[in-house]
Amino acid sequence: MLNKGKSGKSLILLVIVICVMSFAIVFVSRLFTNSGLDKAEEEAFKLNVYQYSLQIETYKTQMVQNNEYNEQEFNVCGVALKTVIPDIIETDMSKFKIEEGKLIYIGVDEREKQWTQEVKI
Repeated sequence: MLNKGKSGKSLILLVIVICVMSFAIVFVSRLFTNSGLDKAEEEAFKLNVYQYSLQIETYKTQMVQNNEYNEQEFNVCGVALKTVIPDIIETDMSKFKIEEGKLIYIGVDEREKQWTQEVKI
């Protein structure tokens, strides 16, 4: 025996449940995309580059005051960067060098290279 009064309600309820679940899946997937993480990583990297550049300028100012500054000879790389940039992160020591008084990116990550070029001091 068919129950004619309930047959349409079940189908409508099923369609509503499918729509709600689809919306939930789309919402959750967008919530956890990498775009937010990439932006945070970019901002943190740029902030570090800016701080490194400021510390280089401070070091150069001290050298000028002591009459020891020669731009062509102000080249530093590797562990020696710690003397010019005391706050440099250890992993960044292999990504940067100072050439003629300017911070230069020497790493292999193209995004970081672009981000370094975007930082203005």
